[in-house]
Amino acid sequence: MELRDYLNIILRRKWTILLTVIITMIVVVIGTQLQTPMYQASTTLRVAVSAGGPQNSAVYTYNEQLMNTYAEIATSRPVMEELTTRLQISELPLIKAEVIPNTELIIITAEDTDPKLAMTVSNTLADILIIQSDQLYMGGARTSQEILEEQLAQAQLDVEKTRQDYKKLVVQTPAAPNEVDVAGQLFLLKQNNYAALLSQYNQAMFREEIQASMITMVEPAIVPDVPSSPRTVLNYGLGLVVGLLGGLGLAFIFENLDTNLYTTRDIESATKLSAFANIPNANRKQLIVSNNGSSPIAKAFQNFASNIYLDNGQKLKKVLLVTSAEPGQGTSTVVTNLAYSLSVYGKNVIAVDCNVYSPTLHTLFGLPNEYGLTDVLEKKLDLKKAIQKSSYEGLSILSSGALPEHPSRMLGTPQMDELIHTLSQQFDYILLDTPAYPSMAGMPALVQNADGLILVVRRAHAQRETVQSVDRFLSGIQDKFVGLVVNQAEDANSKYFYQYK
Repeated sequence: MELRDYLNIILRRKWTILLTVIITMIVVVIGTQLQTPMYQASTTLRVAVSAGGPQNSAVYTYNEQLMNTYAEIATSRPVMEELTTRLQISELPLIKAEVIPNTELIIITAEDTDPKLAMTVSNTLADILIIQSDQLYMGGARTSQEILEEQLAQAQLDVEKTRQDYKKLVVQTPAAPNEVDVAGQLFLLKQNNYAALLSQYNQAMFREEIQASMITMVEPAIVPDVPSSPRTVLNYGLGLVVGLLGGLGLAFIFENLDTNLYTTRDIESATKLSAFANIPNANRKQLIVSNNGSSPIAKAFQNFASNIYLDNGQKLKKVLLVTSAEPGQGTSTVVTNLAYSLSVYGKNVIAVDCNVYSPTLHTLFGLPNEYGLTDVLEKKLDLKKAIQKSSYEGLSILSSGALPEHPSRMLGTPQMDELIHTLSQQFDYILLDTPAYPSMAGMPALVQNADGLILVVRRAHAQRETVQSVDRFLSGIQDKFVGLVVNQAEDANSKYFYQYK
């Protein structure tokens, strides 16, 4: 399919697309209006994970894990219980803590229908994390400082005891030099151990002092003025996009299921014929071209008649059978206007209404239908008396007449053959307005008496399967003119896509 084919489908199904968009937008608007407004308040915390020391991949991994740990702790059960106790509320708002990638920042967000409560919850939770960060992170376990403090106290006692033992050995008599040397070395060892523990204790105190101030508030939450949901503009925008996409999807689904032939190219493909004439769309006032000599439809029939008239130099087409694949294609209108257009060239033309089930020609020409074709075939009336003169010079009409008992059999009888032969001697052109092909039993016999067949297909009304069913019949017609007339054809001035009217 080309681009113009897609544009043609969109234009043809514009009401489906528009209706889908409207229904979608109504649902979105109602749904948005029914939603309870929710407000979000956010507090920004900084976790100083890189307080000092060399930076490497292990440190980065530890820092990332530490940030995620604090984010999980922020929404843990103990913290939520502490928050509930502080605020004296039974139900907490929706709370979430998120780590901003590649930063030391944690965003704590509270969402509630009350904007002030959302702000209070967010800031209070941040305070709990700041005040209890060390206890929350350690989970109640003993700190390094506490452990080293106990070890340092025990080391101090050991040093003092070793000192007392050394002094006793020094003043002891008789002297014991070996024992004094051992006691002195042990005393120095205990002193060195105490000094090492004291250094570790001081480092632990420094490190825990830093950790005690790791979490700080960067930006406190404020009372939100605008609800975070529903997002009216976003909802409306998404509704419009979904409606358009849904409408386009439905349009192409309906197009795929629809078997109507909407373009001249589709009709030509179904019939395997090139359009001999394209009759544009027209209103009821323009259907009779004799009253609208300068209208597009009048010009189309003038060209149609001209092509038939000028082609007579090759092979005379006196008897033209006009039919369709299904009812309602406009065969009677085509016969009426073509007969008039041929008479303008000074030709003697007669239009014969063979559609005895639903005769129309007499109505279009404003003539009675008290007698006509059926009376002539049943030999109830002479042909000369049955033929009626129209108000146009050179144009006569043989209406259908009364409905006989077996109308379908009459068109294939020898009487019909004789009638056409007689008319051929009196008129330059004989146009036979016949019913749709499937409903006409005498069509093959009638075609044998015709010099050509004109198939009328009404664009946007004819079904593909019905039109294609005529193809087998048309392929069996040998040495006869077969012309395709597209009724209500596209605008001839449309260059890029077909218009559907």
